[in-house]
Amino acid sequence: MSLDTFNVVRPAARNGKDANPLALVIEEFTGMVEGTIVRRSVTDPVINIRPVKGTATVTNFAVGESDLQVIVPGQTPNGTKNQFGKNSVTVDRTILARATLPLLDVFQTSYDARKEIATEHGKKIAKMKDQAFLIQAIKTANLTNSTFFDTTELPGHKGGTKVTLSAAGDENDPAKLYSAFANLFAQMEEKDVDPVADDLFIFLRPRAFYALLEAEQVINGQYVTAAGTSIEGHIFKAWGVPVISSANVPNWVENGAAGSVSGLMGTSYNGDYSKVVAVVFSARAVLAGSTIDLQTKVFFDDVSKHWYVDAWLAFAATSNRAEYAGAIYAA
Repeated sequence: MSLDTFNVVRPAARNGKDANPLALVIEEFTGMVEGTIVRRSVTDPVINIRPVKGTATVTNFAVGESDLQVIVPGQTPNGTKNQFGKNSVTVDRTILARATLPLLDVFQTSYDARKEIATEHGKKIAKMKDQAFLIQAIKTANLTNSTFFDTTELPGHKGGTKVTLSAAGDENDPAKLYSAFANLFAQMEEKDVDPVADDLFIFLRPRAFYALLEAEQVINGQYVTAAGTSIEGHIFKAWGVPVISSANVPNWVENGAAGSVSGLMGTSYNGDYSKVVAVVFSARAVLAGSTIDLQTKVFFDDVSKHWYVDAWLAFAATSNRAEYAGAIYAA
């Protein structure tokens, strides 16, 4: 039988008698560091990124539509002409994220900062790639002509489609946003684009997405990407088009500021996207090429006696088939 009171040893108390019985407890690192809340790339499954090896430029060719004629008895039919055009994108820069850590600091940190920094590099680059591809899709939607023409329009190729909402705040009204999509798809179908068969995707700012979701215009569903991957996601109930919510849909001005997409990728990404609500496009709308896919490396440099955490890639994108892109703008 134990005593009512007895002496105990408190090994975590300083000198065995500190008023705080946990004074000597060392905080244990759980092995997880919360990173920035950035989703992985949402455009990669949609965009057909072509490898650019042995050259800096990838080219896409287009043929104009054919003409019909009537056979006249006693006459040999003459041939009709098909016009051709081309479009290209050039990869001319490498984007790098680098962190440099002093040798001593690496060993005196209770967690592996190099690994966590590398993870953040990847997230930041994924976000930047999304924004770059979405910007080019928006620019494609705003083209009045196709990209495959010189002095005259290439027959059979059209421009993009743009719909502007009537009043401020309409982008948060499910009924008015629904009507805007109906208008957009109707105009795209006039250009022989089938929203479902031609694998269109809708990218929405989150507020507009949840407005449609609350009104049950967007439902759970399954769709197949251009790469043939089946994904559980959201489908626009009325038209069966996949809907993706992303804060990477630009609603700001790109003017070449340091660290911005246009600051990194060049002036062809400049533009005022502050009123963009949604962009709709298929893989055919954007021509993209990659010379260096995303790579990461953590290494120690004997000369500087520092650790380096690097992530880098080289890619580019531009407008391609304008008919396959549309955008909805706020009033």
